[in-house]
Amino acid sequence: MAAFFLYGKQPTIVFTSGVVESLNELNSSVKSLSEGADISANELVCTGKGSRIEATSSGLNWRVGSSSIVRFDSEYDIFVHSGSVLVTTNKNNIKLRFSSRLSSATFSGSGTIIIEALENGGFKFIPLEADGSLNTPSNETKKVIGGQLLLVIGKPGKLGSAYDIDIMLLLQSSKLVNYFPSLLPTIDQIGLAIYVQQLKLKGKYDALIGDAKTENNLQIWGFGPNPKKD
Repeated sequence: MAAFFLYGKQPTIVFTSGVVESLNELNSSVKSLSEGADISANELVCTGKGSRIEATSSGLNWRVGSSSIVRFDSEYDIFVHSGSVLVTTNKNNIKLRFSSRLSSATFSGSGTIIIEALENGGFKFIPLEADGSLNTPSNETKKVIGGQLLLVIGKPGKLGSAYDIDIMLLLQSSKLVNYFPSLLPTIDQIGLAIYVQQLKLKGKYDALIGDAKTENNLQIWGFGPNPKKD
């Protein structure tokens, strides 16, 4: 699998929990990952069930969730085979390339973003707070708004539907936010995004966005006396 390099160095691990291993794609060797180690560009980082890892580089903070397989081709370029990752950056106009089994897109700006791989080979792009834009290989560009989930689907990548989500609900329920020993460095910006969203909403959303098995079907869980899954 060819690596796509932007600029920057490799992230350094600052926290691990549970079973975290790397698979070297060049020689198929497997090793455990520990704090203080740099993540190689040819390593698939694999977390077991209930396990997680945090890594940092110049101005970036990466968190990899449970049951995930990812690869850092550089600190600005990550491939998510399965599972989820969270990235935070306060840098302005930084370029981050995200790719999955089929799709890719480049974010330009700053923010706190969750990427979740989808069964259909694409991924969910979920900004908790952000200032920037998302660009696909098909030359689509969309302004990124905190609390607005975007689907990136197809090969090499196009923008699917956008969905407004409840940032507060996601913040309270996300293990990528809460199951680490330190607060996110952008927690103040996230708080501001929640405040702005609640002023606009004047209420709560009544649904959660699930997985997408195909490009045309998305799971949505509804809240209420008779919740439904579509």
